[in-house]
Amino acid sequence: MDRNIKKIVSAGCSFIHGSELGDEVPYSQLTYPALTAKHLGVEYNCVAYPSASNQGIAKQILESKADWQSFYIVQWTYPSRFGVHLNQSIKGKNNQPTTWLDLAPNSWDYDIKAFHEYREYSQQLNEIGIPELSKKIYTYVGHKQYMFQTELCMLAVKGYLESQGAQYVFLPACDDVAELTMHSFEGKGFIEWCSDKNFPVGKHKHPLHEAHQEACTLLKDMLNI
Repeated sequence: MDRNIKKIVSAGCSFIHGSELGDEVPYSQLTYPALTAKHLGVEYNCVAYPSASNQGIAKQILESKADWQSFYIVQWTYPSRFGVHLNQSIKGKNNQPTTWLDLAPNSWDYDIKAFHEYREYSQQLNEIGIPELSKKIYTYVGHKQYMFQTELCMLAVKGYLESQGAQYVFLPACDDVAELTMHSFEGKGFIEWCSDKNFPVGKHKHPLHEAHQEACTLLKDMLNI
């Protein structure tokens, strides 16, 4: 890592956003990317969001303002998640209008009873037929396509960051993408590594503080900082 770095930007899904760490609004300062920024004494920004697909992760990065003083920590997520632009606007989980939607097999987003705070969001997805669309996609589209899409996302992000002179590291949220990233968590995805280490997790299976502290130590060694 270049010592001229002034800002760390993280991208990913709920693991990087910091779900269940207790301070995730607007995003956690206790995740391993945030702890790394604190260690370096530099600005920290997070463009991750819960349930993000790899297309969504790439979209967030491509819409950010990368420059030569930025270092991006990108944790790629489950390849089976699938990001799409809808041809109509919906109200997102943050109550803001959006045309972007991240699909996932057996997603809780379609279950009106799953999360009280997202009941209106789930209801509108059902009203416009998203569960049926998702079912068809996951019936006819398989693992090869998910991996192909993920590789395209990685190539797009790599090209963009390098064109802006930004430095970066790609890491895997899960074993499925570990083979595609330049680094990993001792050969594993983040969630499998956390499981092997028996780190505590929250109610919804997100690794908690100990996992992020240890991941920060691992990342510092990885980047020699």
